[in-house]
Amino acid sequence: MDIKAKSNSDFLYKDSNPGTVDFSAGGVVRNIAHNLASLKIPVKLISIIGDDWEGERVLKITSDGGVDTTYVECSKQYHTGTYIALLNSMGEMEAAVSCMDIFFKITPAFLETKLEVIKNSGFIVCDTNIPPASVQYLVDIAEQYNIPICIEPVSVSKAKAIKDKLSKTTFITPNIYELEELSDTCLESFDITYAASKLIDKGVKYVITTLGEKGVCLTSADKSLYIDSYKTIVKDVTGAGDSLTAGFIFGLLKYDSIEAACKCGLAAAAITVASKDTVSAEMCEKKILDIVNI
Repeated sequence: MDIKAKSNSDFLYKDSNPGTVDFSAGGVVRNIAHNLASLKIPVKLISIIGDDWEGERVLKITSDGGVDTTYVECSKQYHTGTYIALLNSMGEMEAAVSCMDIFFKITPAFLETKLEVIKNSGFIVCDTNIPPASVQYLVDIAEQYNIPICIEPVSVSKAKAIKDKLSKTTFITPNIYELEELSDTCLESFDITYAASKLIDKGVKYVITTLGEKGVCLTSADKSLYIDSYKTIVKDVTGAGDSLTAGFIFGLLKYDSIEAACKCGLAAAAITVASKDTVSAEMCEKKILDIVNI
């Protein structure tokens, strides 16, 4: 569940800021799945919710959005994962707190019970809210069955836990702070290409570093390329990275081109930040193709 609190005026720290509060279905992989479903990509979600009203609401919104939620389980032990974002009047994040303890239950043993659906998938996406051992399990399964896998690092603290899990990863989508952590570099001293190349050396095939309004930097063993974002009026940045990943996967499946996929991802992000919703109701293939114009 996402809870977004947006200040009406300049954000004041250590003070109560008058503003608005919105609730929406959230979760990194859930958001990615919902966006993919909006783009008419068949998608199955493997996850876990709490036995509470938030979990019930998230499950309904996700299912109504076109995602196959057959493989989502319910826990009576933990509360549904919750993310609280504090936004300034421009819709930009000032701070956030996440409570994702429920995802500790997504262990390798839990995933093993879903092996049949995992090994028969055409693409795997995971985030680092699940335990590092579970990330490693999915990377190993992806290699064994020759399935592309994309890892979303989520945050600096979560990225730290997967530094040694990157070998054999097809795609990873860090922001610059997560990239610093994953590559053990300081971007004040080194450029993004250098930092990303250290992940390539660890075995990652493609690093898509997200740069906010500046676009992305695509790095592979043989090239590094900056791709600009698409201009739009920003209402809320929450979910932009998730939609970028979904748009990237959509573009990859449609065009079989990494560069075109990045452009589709940036178009999806532009659609998302122009909406107050974490997953924009405007998300669709036509909107993306109108923006990208490939």
